Amino acid sequence: MTTIRSAICVRCPPRWLLLRVETDDGEIGWGEAIGDLHEEMEGALNAIGERVTGSSIHDITRIIEIQQKARFWRDGPVMDSALSALEMALWDLKGKQYGAPIHELMGGRVRERVRVYRNLWGRNPEEFANSAREAISQSMTAVKVSPAGPTQDVVSRAALNDMVEVVGAVREAVGPNVDLAIDLHGRLTPAASRRAVHALAPMDPFFIEEPCLPDGSASHIADLRALRTAQPIAIATGERLRSAHAFAQHLLPSPVVDIIQPDVSMVGGIRAAVEIGAMAAAAQVSMAPHCPYGPIQFAASMQVAAASPAHLIQEFQSLGGAGSGGGTPGGGQDWAFDLIAEPFSIVGGHVDVPTGAGLGIQVLEERIEEHMEMWNPHPPAVWTHEDGSHAEW
Repeated sequence: MTTIRSAICVRCPPRWLLLRVETDDGEIGWGEAIGDLHEEMEGALNAIGERVTGSSIHDITRIIEIQQKARFWRDGPVMDSALSALEMALWDLKGKQYGAPIHELMGGRVRERVRVYRNLWGRNPEEFANSAREAISQSMTAVKVSPAGPTQDVVSRAALNDMVEVVGAVREAVGPNVDLAIDLHGRLTPAASRRAVHALAPMDPFFIEEPCLPDGSASHIADLRALRTAQPIAIATGERLRSAHAFAQHLLPSPVVDIIQPDVSMVGGIRAAVEIGAMAAAAQVSMAPHCPYGPIQFAASMQVAAASPAHLIQEFQSLGGAGSGGGTPGGGQDWAFDLIAEPFSIVGGHVDVPTGAGLGIQVLEERIEEHMEMWNPHPPAVWTHEDGSHAEW
């Protein structure tokens, strides 16, 4: 029996929070939590690490269940993400002990390679278009753009024109054969999203993500279902959903959206994401997991993609790099150092499924300390409307 010797939170520039779990025989497993709510997340990761010290790495489900249910307060984004990171690290260790990638322990792979996309960076249509050209020069066949700024509850013609101008510039830059997704990031109300989807339809979006802010209510689900059935563009959501129950509400008995986007660092980890994918497959809905942080989260998402028939495409922020901002307006990625020994590479818009044991990566943890001056756990931007009132970011 292999037991946990230690489990500690590791800060990694620019703002990622990793969980390093070491066993009594010296093996190390890695997980990644959300790169936000830093003070709360660090405390939760270290507290959970202390509580699981001495546990067997083989009892993954039991460990997670005890940590989740053995106290009066059971959930919330901090607890959910900390347990997701722990689950990832335990699967990494278990795979290493058996000498197999995690997907082999979950029934084997259903694909050899995974299609990927990333967000574009820009402050105006020209910069977004240049970022798109850079992406397709790197062999990518799909990209995503976020064209909405602060948007009033009832959207103005000017705001719609600004969105159309950005997306139109990107579509012109990439041509008709590159899939172009649009992320409205929950910045719009249902009323505004209905107009925006109609206005953006001529650019032939691959999908439109988070057209309105999810609040978990029956009215939100009704709004999404109505938007989905009223027009032909695929609607995606799910990065803020934290439980299998929440996804079940969006999938069953009939789908609310066409694509679900669980975040492996939020929904409970790798197995939970695979199980959500199984629900999606049953509902004839595709899965495109959210992945805006580091290469450990990406490696875990790749294990989910390998084992999940419903998987459509995988978002990435980093294929291996770390240390600086990640992306430049009008350009591509800009990392200071490699966090993993062999970064993932894109060929023909796809990344090969890892075949190494566990997550299939080697973390160069000594590089983290060398670049800690780049640690910058900045919170999301705070947006306001012209009148000074709060605007969704």
